[in-house]
Amino acid sequence: MVQVTLLCAIVGLPRCVSAVKIDTNEVVGILKDAIKAKNAANILCDAGELRLFLAKKDGVWLRDDGDLDKLIQSEGFLDGMEEMHASWRLGKPSLFDSGLFLEEDVVHVLVVRPPITSIPVGPCIFVGGVQMPITSTMRNSPRVDFWKALQKIKTPVVADAVITLPEKTFILDESELGSHIYIRHCYPRLWDICRSILDGKKGTYKRLIILGTPGIGKTYFCFLVLLFLAQDGATVIYESSEVEGERTLFSGDLVVEGSKKDFNTLLKQRETFYVVDGVKPSRVKAKTMLVTSPRKKVWHKIFQRNCARLFMPVWSKQEIFKCRELLYSNTPVEIVEKRYMKWGGVARYVLQYAEDKALQKVLKEAITKSNLQTILTASVESSGVESDVSHRLLHFRVNPDFCYKCLDFASVYVAQKVFERLYERGRRDLIDFLAASHQLSEDAVKRGILFERFALSVLSQGGTFESRQLKPKDSATGGDEDECKSNCVGVDSDGDVTMYKRAGSGCVKLRPRESLFFKGVYEVTRADVGKFLQPASRNFEPVDAMAKPDELFQVTCAQVHPCKHNGLLKALEMLGNPDEPRLYFVVPPDVFEGFEYQDYHTVKGEKVKIIDKRV
Repeated sequence: MVQVTLLCAIVGLPRCVSAVKIDTNEVVGILKDAIKAKNAANILCDAGELRLFLAKKDGVWLRDDGDLDKLIQSEGFLDGMEEMHASWRLGKPSLFDSGLFLEEDVVHVLVVRPPITSIPVGPCIFVGGVQMPITSTMRNSPRVDFWKALQKIKTPVVADAVITLPEKTFILDESELGSHIYIRHCYPRLWDICRSILDGKKGTYKRLIILGTPGIGKTYFCFLVLLFLAQDGATVIYESSEVEGERTLFSGDLVVEGSKKDFNTLLKQRETFYVVDGVKPSRVKAKTMLVTSPRKKVWHKIFQRNCARLFMPVWSKQEIFKCRELLYSNTPVEIVEKRYMKWGGVARYVLQYAEDKALQKVLKEAITKSNLQTILTASVESSGVESDVSHRLLHFRVNPDFCYKCLDFASVYVAQKVFERLYERGRRDLIDFLAASHQLSEDAVKRGILFERFALSVLSQGGTFESRQLKPKDSATGGDEDECKSNCVGVDSDGDVTMYKRAGSGCVKLRPRESLFFKGVYEVTRADVGKFLQPASRNFEPVDAMAKPDELFQVTCAQVHPCKHNGLLKALEMLGNPDEPRLYFVVPPDVFEGFEYQDYHTVKGEKVKIIDKRV
């Protein structure tokens, strides 16, 4: 007989993980009794009505971290997980083997309670001019202080402002959510568009979805929406993944919590706002806004029902450091900088969990799990474990109107590490993809970045590369006769890429160099000629790599890639303004032959008329 301690999480109750001690010779039915006894306030049904699932996904125990609550609320998450029968003995090898004692910070059992049935228990009340019965599952909500605070806030909602609740008042009455809302630059305009859609001013859409990379502030945007609606005197039904099967009614001075069925009368009214965070919404007449990470099972069905779709962008570096200054000033700048270089604009891991070593490992785990198939199939409609991996590595790029542009690697660091992983695991598959994917427009961005990583890796190793000098068609356009731009194609030293020398082309020989990812001018200035200099951030736009004394490299898969005039001046200055600089366009074989001289452009995309002699 062995006594074990099982960590049990109740699905639908945030941060509700309890430890239950039990002998392994007992059966699952006895474990149900123990769980009910330990959680008497939260489990009102008979113990026998509980359903218990082994908290393993793909053979790995679920981690008890900040993502656990949202993870287990996701629709379909329990699919494929093993349900524990009441007659099974806990000592059964397939349940709790020796690995149980080796894992830390995990949960072992997921507890699912039966649905709660609402029963009318009293007179009706009037909300928004609608009569609504009072039921046994309705109760006054402690969130009333939060709602009343929103109604009184006078702080202008502008970029970089912070909405602060009164002392001891927390968002949704949850201390872990804090008392502050940082106003991202996109929030005010995004809400204006949302309100226009919901009010019927943007065509005939009746519903709205906002998708975005996990961890970028979508939930806090929901809280800001509640602020706007509170000050407009609106009636709101709020539902989130934090508490399964529960909704909250906000209207005037009334704040009531209830089951999913309690507020159906109000949800039939077009003037009611139905704000949903992270769970599949019901189909109702109310003005519905769903905000969620890209889990297909949550949003796809409603999207098919006359629904608009917007995307929230990741954070800019400016937003990250402004928010650090305002709300996370105890987190050192150096740590935030380091996290941003890895994660990109994901505030959850760059700010909130910047100093949580356990959660910082999540990115490394995602990189380790990555493969070419995961990267290529990642999309808005990804789902399941693959989605969890891909959306940590790939972020949504969004245009100014909050429409989807593409999926892009989170950062230079992630792109480099994923490339190294793909090259290690399937070198030939990766190179075949780079050679063939010019025909696949939907993979253009991924191909471009992976080709960039591949090309820079090859260039840093040195070797002989086919090249062709680029000359302007008309010297009057500004090209100097001594000016040298070349495009070149690499030959992998191990023979993975085979190129045939074309008529009219020559060769360039590069020395092997050690890659150095620089963050600023100082590192470039100090670097010697043996370093292959690559920017650590995408904010450095002039070129993709440099080498002392006089070489600049721009990698592209496109036939047209104008030079950034002022950017090149900056890059040359970093190299010490060499007398005879060389700019190489590094292109794949299918682009090489047709690649022509590239014009110099301003930051606004206009052609430069007077070109500085240094470039």
